[in-house]
Amino acid sequence: MKSAECKRGSAAPGAVESLRFRALVSVSFMHFLNDLHPTMLPAFLPVIVERLSLSLGRAGFLSTAFGMVNIMVQPLAGYLADRRDAPTFALWAPFFTAAGACLLPVAPNYGAALLFVAVMACGTAGFHPQGHGITGIAGGSSRLGVYLAIFASAGTLGAALSPLYGVFLLSAAGPSFVPLALLPLLVLILAARHFLPSRSMILPPTAGAASDARGSESFFKSTGRVLGICLPLVVISIVRDATSQGIRVFLPMLVTSRGGSLEMGGSVLFAFTVAGSAANLAGGRLADMFGKERVITAMLALSPVFLLPAVLMDGLVSVALFVLGGACIAATSPVTLAMAQEYVPGSRSSASSLVMGVSWGFANIAASPIGVLADNIGLAPALAVVSLSPLLVVGYIAFSKFVLKRGL
Repeated sequence: MKSAECKRGSAAPGAVESLRFRALVSVSFMHFLNDLHPTMLPAFLPVIVERLSLSLGRAGFLSTAFGMVNIMVQPLAGYLADRRDAPTFALWAPFFTAAGACLLPVAPNYGAALLFVAVMACGTAGFHPQGHGITGIAGGSSRLGVYLAIFASAGTLGAALSPLYGVFLLSAAGPSFVPLALLPLLVLILAARHFLPSRSMILPPTAGAASDARGSESFFKSTGRVLGICLPLVVISIVRDATSQGIRVFLPMLVTSRGGSLEMGGSVLFAFTVAGSAANLAGGRLADMFGKERVITAMLALSPVFLLPAVLMDGLVSVALFVLGGACIAATSPVTLAMAQEYVPGSRSSASSLVMGVSWGFANIAASPIGVLADNIGLAPALAVVSLSPLLVVGYIAFSKFVLKRGL
């Protein structure tokens, strides 16, 4: 570590800033590549169901399994990433994400499909903690919100294009040739290896001691400490992500149930996700200007104003309202992450794994009870309930302020 500190100390400020920007561009590109693949699962499901003669229940469990693996792997990946200097996970985990996704169409049986989903989940769970940590270090205190927003937007754009990319691979080459898409990805990763700097090259000199002090902690002690500090943000993130994912999963079904085509449902979902990418950038900028807690409260309070009428209405007005409501929710994502990294600057990857990874895993699992609710009361009423759930976070924040003000 001393040699790394000497390198930082001897480097010109302009050179360090250039390295940090290069780190942002490189890791954001890797985020795009990583998130370009997990959302292929819904696009590949019809092929998998037909090929393996699966029931819808067993097909749906593939998504649940993906979320469960994320919950288990992300905290460990965050713990290990905080203790590594080389960007190993940020570089190579996307290849495993892509490998799991591209092998799904050729899975010979259900067990193999579950295995490929687990590989895909391990890849994306391994990438995100270190990716978020590198971005947070590169951004520092002055540009943390903006850098995290750019990183998040790159991933959201990849997720938006993922179903289209998956359908393109199936239609252009056929299921048997989809794994060949891994070859150009491997070339891109090998090229990115020369551009992504190590952690020590962009770490501020004063941050090294804090990181070293935590290096001897066990996994459970470290994770428990970070969770204790970031628990309110984890709760907020779970509610937020469950709302967004619940709408994302069932929005195409809502469109088709009202007479729209499958293509129309996919197009609405694409618009919903792309708007989230732009909202990530806006949320980071607004947080730096007006304060993080204000942006979280305002955006989550505003989202039901758009989402509830979107569920109850139809046509282009409904689509526009869904896009606006989803953008409000997405705008809070980089903000909660920035707050978590500020709370525990020596454990940025661990904090990210909890606030982003664990919450997103629970959001995937929440799709099952939302589906059960829809079976019992109807899809539109169920989504109406989901659209109001961000108000739980607004109430929680208001109650917390009341308690602090009263000194209770």
